[in-house]
Amino acid sequence: MYGEKDQGMGAPPQQPGVGASYMAPPPYGMNPQPAVIVAPVHSTVVIGTSFQDTPVSCSCPICRQNIVTRTEYNTGLLAWLIFGILCLLGCWLGCCLIPFCVDSCKDVDHFCPNCNHHLHKYKRL
Repeated sequence: MYGEKDQGMGAPPQQPGVGASYMAPPPYGMNPQPAVIVAPVHSTVVIGTSFQDTPVSCSCPICRQNIVTRTEYNTGLLAWLIFGILCLLGCWLGCCLIPFCVDSCKDVDHFCPNCNHHLHKYKRL
């Protein structure tokens, strides 16, 4: 009784593939999923160079050339902080905008002049 399959209950047994509402499982060892391709992530690591607010001589990891970096100044947290302090001190008629015009208050981005690859961001704060 326990080892026998119960085929009673009035319904005839269905054979796989004939009116069955399920698909047969794939054979052992076969992957039913499509292959997933994992691409490596390229990260930039420049060792032994201290990037600050002046151009730096280094080797670009992308184009493999010895270069002097191209720098761009962008408004960062320090410029906004000085702006807020000047506004609180009463300099809201124009003096509070000075940090946005001074490069020594801004963050510095270093780029390769050959391939324009972003090498480093120097944050003042």
